[in-house]
Amino acid sequence: MRRCLSSIVVAFGVPLAGHAQSFDSQDWTVTCDNTRTCRAAGYSVEGSAMPVSLLITRAAGPSAPVYGELQLGVLDARSVRPPSVSLPGGGKAAITIRLDRNNHAELAPNALMAILKSLSVGGDVTFTSGKSAWHVSGAGAVAALQKMDDAQGRSGGASALIRKGAGGAGDVASAMAIPHMDATRIATAPQPDDAALAVRVLAAVQSTPECPLLDDGASQSRARLWHLDANRLLVTQPCRSVAATTAQGWWVANRRPPYDARPLTYAGEFDGVASIVARVSAGGSGDCAVAEGWTWTGFRFEQTYAATGGLCRGVKAGGAWEMPSLVADVVPAK
Repeated sequence: MRRCLSSIVVAFGVPLAGHAQSFDSQDWTVTCDNTRTCRAAGYSVEGSAMPVSLLITRAAGPSAPVYGELQLGVLDARSVRPPSVSLPGGGKAAITIRLDRNNHAELAPNALMAILKSLSVGGDVTFTSGKSAWHVSGAGAVAALQKMDDAQGRSGGASALIRKGAGGAGDVASAMAIPHMDATRIATAPQPDDAALAVRVLAAVQSTPECPLLDDGASQSRARLWHLDANRLLVTQPCRSVAATTAQGWWVANRRPPYDARPLTYAGEFDGVASIVARVSAGGSGDCAVAEGWTWTGFRFEQTYAATGGLCRGVKAGGAWEMPSLVADVVPAK
């Protein structure tokens, strides 16, 4: 798989939480969240021995600046970890980019300008250190950055990254307000018969390939539940066992039959207060992932976060970047 896909990733142009969009083009991918902040990530070609990725981030609005980040590969224990890399300056002196211990750097304006100039014509971007070289592919860059402009209403305007025009800066789309949500603490004190009730609820759940341990006796014995309110339960049990970790399935169910248990996620963790977070790695070496989060509001679990780790290109465990498609401002439970 080039990219780890799940329900949080949608085709470009299909709404998710308002205005979230995503788009893949060869060696580039774009994700815009529900506030219209967009992130475009470009990578080395698939199978590269020197994996690398660039991230271009921009919020919506007429005066929003462009930010850039660089991530050299760290997935392989033998990865080269230089203190800095050089970027050709386009006829000028090479630009030095200093890296942190994680092979990551935030790009200075002059470096970002040189990179965007090359990408705007589909050119590759090369970073060097001694005899080592990392190449970010330009294949798909123009289409990706154009989609980023389109999503923010910049195409044909002065602030566009691709195909600048004479359009006024004030014509661009404004940022969308981030949704605010109040979390409600889930009662964690056990009640009599909770363990038996959890088994009864899960016994009524239909088998699914997403939770192969659902009918496993040892896994059923580890089932737990919490009382969300007088009529509803939060129930969990192991769904998968991978390496040294266990993926937990989570269901919201009625307290009394028919339990009508509905799955929230098959790979989540409860923070013990009000939220469940799921992070699923993919790719042959776990080099990409998706993440989702839900928060109990006292009435229902609302999805408050969704993100992808981008393309599976061997850059970093879980993906080179976290590229949200859904964000929210959650007020912690008291």
